[in-house]
Amino acid sequence: METVKCNYWRCANRIGLFLAILFALCFVFHYIRPVDAELRVKLFQMTFFRFSGMNFVSFILGLVQSYIYAYIGLGVWFLVGCCFKSGVECEHK
Repeated sequence: METVKCNYWRCANRIGLFLAILFALCFVFHYIRPVDAELRVKLFQMTFFRFSGMNFVSFILGLVQSYIYAYIGLGVWFLVGCCFKSGVECEHK
């Protein structure tokens, strides 16, 4: 196993891309299977600022906010997890 330094930006970018793709899949799933469509829209409105419905503007806002949430969530994770102490290295397989 090789060890590499923890890289907050690379990790947050990967998680952000994952969350953005997950949001896009949930958005598309609304049109594939529109069961409980009102519930899905209400949940999106609770999660994302200025989400107004299943339209293009709300889609872009949701993508951007999903990506930003990754940086915020990972920052909180590192603060609580006491990561980035001096001399600490992450294991990389």
